Amino acid sequence: MRNFILTVGVVFFTGMFLNAQNQEDALRYSNTFLTATARYLGLGGAYGAVGADFSSLSSNPAGIGLYKKSEFTITPSLFFANTGSSYNGSSLEDGRNNFALGNTGIVLAIKPVDRLDRLPIQNFQFGFGLNRIKDFNNRTQIQGVNDKNSLLDAYLEYSDGINPNDLNNFDTRLAFDTYLIDTIPGGSNYSYMNAYDYIGGFTSAMQRKSIETKGSMNEWVLSGGMNISDRFYFGATLGFPYLRYYRTSTYSEINQNPDKDLKEFDLRETLETKGSGFNIKVGTIAKVTPWLRLGLAYHSPTWYNNMHDGWNSRVKAYYANGDYYNSSSPDGSYDYKLQTPGKAIGSVAFIIGNLGLISADYEYIDYAKAKLRAGDYGFYDENTAITDNYTSASNIRVGTEWRLGLVQVRGGYSNYGSPFKTGINDGEMQTYSAGLGFRSQDYFFDAAFAYSKSSSDYYLYGTKNIVVNPVKNDYKYYNLMLTIGYRFE
Repeated sequence: MRNFILTVGVVFFTGMFLNAQNQEDALRYSNTFLTATARYLGLGGAYGAVGADFSSLSSNPAGIGLYKKSEFTITPSLFFANTGSSYNGSSLEDGRNNFALGNTGIVLAIKPVDRLDRLPIQNFQFGFGLNRIKDFNNRTQIQGVNDKNSLLDAYLEYSDGINPNDLNNFDTRLAFDTYLIDTIPGGSNYSYMNAYDYIGGFTSAMQRKSIETKGSMNEWVLSGGMNISDRFYFGATLGFPYLRYYRTSTYSEINQNPDKDLKEFDLRETLETKGSGFNIKVGTIAKVTPWLRLGLAYHSPTWYNNMHDGWNSRVKAYYANGDYYNSSSPDGSYDYKLQTPGKAIGSVAFIIGNLGLISADYEYIDYAKAKLRAGDYGFYDENTAITDNYTSASNIRVGTEWRLGLVQVRGGYSNYGSPFKTGINDGEMQTYSAGLGFRSQDYFFDAAFAYSKSSSDYYLYGTKNIVVNPVKNDYKYYNLMLTIGYRFE
């Protein structure tokens, strides 16, 4: 655990020195949760052996092979995120909501030309469209009193022995310019003191942090499939994911010592990330018996070859005598590459005549395989941190659907294993879902609601010698989706 806290501290202070990229970013874009259509969501995502749904193009592409008619779908969605934080005995809650497009796309089912010597291919299928694979919208509020240390203590550790002209322009230099840290008069080798020591010394501080995130990950998909003898189905997808991520955070400390010079200071940081990538997905489904289907899919790593980060920081300091100082960093930017891990999915579905189905997926992914790369920087420390802190995870999804005439009733559950090694953090996520569907010969409507929950520890700062208690964050997500579809020859 101490090694993890040290890693967090290193990220906090050096992540923006030459670049803003670290193992946290690699995990953020590796850990995705496909939503796509309401039917997929209603079944808990257990769709790998079911097929004939546009979500198949981003899960098991062989599912496109089960289409007998062409189809167009569109899925608007409402996403609600809530975070409850607990830090040193104080609790706060906050969140954000977002209206988005879960999916839109078209699948064309084409019968081969009938001839006496034709192969046993019943249909060809081609599909193109968009699926949403992650939503970043959220807001977190943290508050608590710390009587052990301050962020400025960490600044002192990272400034020690460094000429003020060489301090980090995104944190320690800003603190120096606002007199939150200063060289010790008469000291040698650039020794520093912090503003708490000017008068009164440090006793305790009210520490607050607000984190607001926006953006999403979506994937354009181009797929092809085939149906052989109505028993074997094959498919492949070219995926073109793109992401937009925005984060604004404000960290504040309010001095609790009544005899003081420093009253309060704020650190505001912004980060904007944009990128796009490429991956390949292949899959197969076998109809072993009329009531049993087995599916297998493999997703290659996603290669993001044009990631771009932009960031800046600003510090404001307020003093008891009325003095006020502020300092802003230059705008930082960096271009780099990211490779997220591939995954393998095994699926089974039990088809109970015309009554319904029960399905399950098992997904394996190794988060330690993510890699950061750039032409002018090796990312040795960051990639080592990925290997040291992350591990493989097993994701399980189960779902069921029952038909009542033209109406379908659905339910599902999924468990996404923690990407963190044992003893470092949590991160497991569970989802419960339910849905309804209506299908006629040419039109269909599906609605689904899903509730997800997870928890993890967050550290405001930390170094090898300075340890803070973790913030316990509990996340709750609510997703409401409506899919509208039209079938045609």
